[in-house]
Amino acid sequence: MSNGENLLSLQEVDIELSQLKDKLAQLPELKDLAKKRRALAAAKEELLKVVALRKDAETDLADLAEEEAEYRRRVDEAQKSVDSSDYHRVQNLEIELSNLAKCLDKVAFDQRSCTARLEETSAREQKGREFIEKLEAAIIRSGKVARVAATDLQNDIAELERRREKLTRQLPDSLHEAYAVASKQFRGLGVEKLEGSTPSLCRMALTEASLNEVKRTKGVTTCPYCHRILIVDEGDQK
Repeated sequence: MSNGENLLSLQEVDIELSQLKDKLAQLPELKDLAKKRRALAAAKEELLKVVALRKDAETDLADLAEEEAEYRRRVDEAQKSVDSSDYHRVQNLEIELSNLAKCLDKVAFDQRSCTARLEETSAREQKGREFIEKLEAAIIRSGKVARVAATDLQNDIAELERRREKLTRQLPDSLHEAYAVASKQFRGLGVEKLEGSTPSLCRMALTEASLNEVKRTKGVTTCPYCHRILIVDEGDQK
């Protein structure tokens, strides 16, 4: 085939490839699989947050246990050092023990609150892990269904990609680059064919001078109006 015929064939292949890939992306089975994968990613992200909260609660409980132990040590120490014959020391001891009791009450309150927080986050973590496990199993099942549904389309796409590779190898690098630029600029319709005196896509009839000019080219030129790649049949050339 001539360069012009290769360019037109390449464009047809690319259009068909684009259509098949869009069709593949719109398969309900693939959409369902993608939805489940997004849900899995969100669930894993949420689980990380819950695990962090659970670890914070565990750390807080450990700190409170140390705080409680310190207050109880001070209580024991104070009780052992009391001299019942010294009235002022007994009074001071009572005040100190009262303050320590208040501190221990606050620690106990914080421990109850922290324990409730730990239980709540641990339960959320367990549910999150169970949900992720079920979702991963569902994704495996959906993946198998999606592969079956997509097989024919993927085979057609693979065949077209092989044809595309063969066509591009037959084109000079300069034309291949020009095609890539025009295809991007004109959204997949960067190549047109001269039909009589009218380019097939922009449909702007060429003047006689322009027509004579493009017919003097060797099959591939540029449309003077829309600037797409213009293919001129050898039979139309003078």
